[in-house]
Amino acid sequence: MTRRTKHDWTNAPRSAPVDRGRRRRRPLLPTIALSAMAVGVAGLMALLPTVADACTDVPEAVTVQPERVRAAIAPGSDVLIVGDSYTRGSGSYDGLHGWAQDITSGLRWDATIDGVGGSGYVSGAAARASSFTFGARLHGHRFLDPDLVLVQGSQNDWVQGATQDVLQRTVERTLREARQQWPDAVVVAIGPSAPRPRAEATTDIAAAVAAGARSAGVPYVDPLAGQWFTDANSPSFATPDGQHLNDAGYAYLADRITGALRALATPTPDEQCH
Repeated sequence: MTRRTKHDWTNAPRSAPVDRGRRRRRPLLPTIALSAMAVGVAGLMALLPTVADACTDVPEAVTVQPERVRAAIAPGSDVLIVGDSYTRGSGSYDGLHGWAQDITSGLRWDATIDGVGGSGYVSGAAARASSFTFGARLHGHRFLDPDLVLVQGSQNDWVQGATQDVLQRTVERTLREARQQWPDAVVVAIGPSAPRPRAEATTDIAAAVAAGARSAGVPYVDPLAGQWFTDANSPSFATPDGQHLNDAGYAYLADRITGALRALATPTPDEQCH
């Protein structure tokens, strides 16, 4: 069954719904072909990172009760996704379908997707307007009642010239306020996920976001530490500008984030890598 996102704020009036049924089908990567789903649960799990792999994607992760995460990521969950141009889908076939749209469709969520190119925890997009920072936009969605809140990005914060200390404090404040705003929701931060060589410029940013998320008590998914994008796969997943992902790259990113979320939802003997 094809589901709709509740709203997509990336390129539409705030009242306009997004019709998922009219989305063009993407070319599939050989390693994630949908035909593999026919082989059953074992085949499906082969498509995703193992729990052990995902543990490396969530370094020093804050402990969240697995049952809460399972409920939050289940089909039909209300999900809020706030992020930058990757959440918007810049670089995709129509510039509007990124990882957020892919994961929403794949996990059958009811999602509100709010992606603004150039934005971050500190950066308010090209106009540097404070109303477009992650914190301001999360506050703007305060009347929603999500089960899961995903905050993606920060790789744009380097253009703002903020120090690591300022960025870390801003991340902590933003995520702490999100937890307070939605005490019953699971809040997860997803760090910079640029392909190489662009990824090399995000090391300090990722460290600041990780520290801020940890201080706020929010699990942090770290594509950089997990080496999701490498010298080998980046040419296939990056757009010609080297700054964004193409359709295959967004599909891959959605699968890696799905794996990290499922890892948080799966208890292990050592309590999810801790």
